[in-house]
Amino acid sequence: MVSCNSQKEPAHKEQQKKRIEFSKEHENLNVFENYVKKIDGTKSLEKIQSLLYTDLEGNTTEAFAWIDKKMEIVKLQQMFNEVSGRKIERIFYFLNGIKTMSRQIVYYYDKKQPFFTEERSYYSLTNSVITTFSRFAKTENLDLATFKESKKHGIPHETTLSIIKRTGDYETRFQGFEEAFGRKFIVVGTEKQTTTLAFNVLSPILTELIKTEKSSQNKLLEVQFSPMTEPDGFTFQALIDLEYVQNKN
Repeated sequence: MVSCNSQKEPAHKEQQKKRIEFSKEHENLNVFENYVKKIDGTKSLEKIQSLLYTDLEGNTTEAFAWIDKKMEIVKLQQMFNEVSGRKIERIFYFLNGIKTMSRQIVYYYDKKQPFFTEERSYYSLTNSVITTFSRFAKTENLDLATFKESKKHGIPHETTLSIIKRTGDYETRFQGFEEAFGRKFIVVGTEKQTTTLAFNVLSPILTELIKTEKSSQNKLLEVQFSPMTEPDGFTFQALIDLEYVQNKN
């Protein structure tokens, strides 16, 4: 007969995620980490997805925003994929419009021996960096690596916000049309960043733009889209609606 207290432990225990261990000097930063957990665990936030942009070198980027009931952004995320194979993920957390913490994870796939890094920075009410912690791993599972305090390094969020709001280099200005993979696409964006949207129905605006393609260059458009994935895995952005933006050239 075997006692219930004599059961053997599993031979391989599950590896534990490494937490940041703040010194007494920085123990108040636990408040920031608790806020991050709260935001990540809130299911009622509205998630907004940006368009997928491509720059002149072929690198792509897109962003996501999480908005609370007060219509305030509480979290931003940007994904940046380089043609070299390197991938950068940036995440920002906000409280009452003020940035509280940023995370930057870099996946160095372009190396002969890939490695991965994560950096977390905490911000004061004046947007200055209080401190930065970082960690390094030779596998994608950074959660098993230990954080160490490192040189203060802030990550700006303005580009990520611009992607969401379609401002600056990410405005949706008409650039022309393309055909690929048996589909027709309208190209919008700027000289530095462009994005394509597939369509199969000619709306009045699309018909007009086709007729006036050269003279309509750089006209500002408001686009609505839906990301699509076909059974074979091909992904694209489907154009849902298209309008001219009035009184803004």
